[in-house]
Amino acid sequence: MYKLYITLLLFCIQTISAQQLRQPFNFPILLSGNFGELRNNHFHSGIDFKTQGTEGKPVHAVQDGYVSRISVSPWGYGNGLYLTHPDGTTTVYGHLQRFAPSIARYLKAQQYEQESFNVNLFPTPDQLPVKKGEIVAYSGNTGSSGGPHLHFEVRDTES
Repeated sequence: MYKLYITLLLFCIQTISAQQLRQPFNFPILLSGNFGELRNNHFHSGIDFKTQGTEGKPVHAVQDGYVSRISVSPWGYGNGLYLTHPDGTTTVYGHLQRFAPSIARYLKAQQYEQESFNVNLFPTPDQLPVKKGEIVAYSGNTGSSGGPHLHFEVRDTES
């Protein structure tokens, strides 16, 4: 089973490298959680990056795209951000402390409009575009997180 996890992790890393994605951080990447790792009631669906034991580290878009979903919840990913990219992938950033100012303004307006802190928003592709390397959020410890880190996924947008 361990070999399967390592194979899946290497596949994810090769996929990221092949797509010319940049790292979400400007410091060396260290993992605190692996893809497919068995959790108490599920398999872990992404990889967790260490954030040097602190919150508030700038999180960068790994490639050009747009904000396709923003979720705020006291459980799960907590503050979650989904970026859709032209190559047919969506990257997911979870357990964020806060969002970049333009995203935060949009979020706050929607929270007031819906009269709810917990929201699940789906902006249109032209509302919140992002460029590769742009700061989109700051790392945190929100939702069902056991400590400061960034939960990261690369998904096929269609499925």
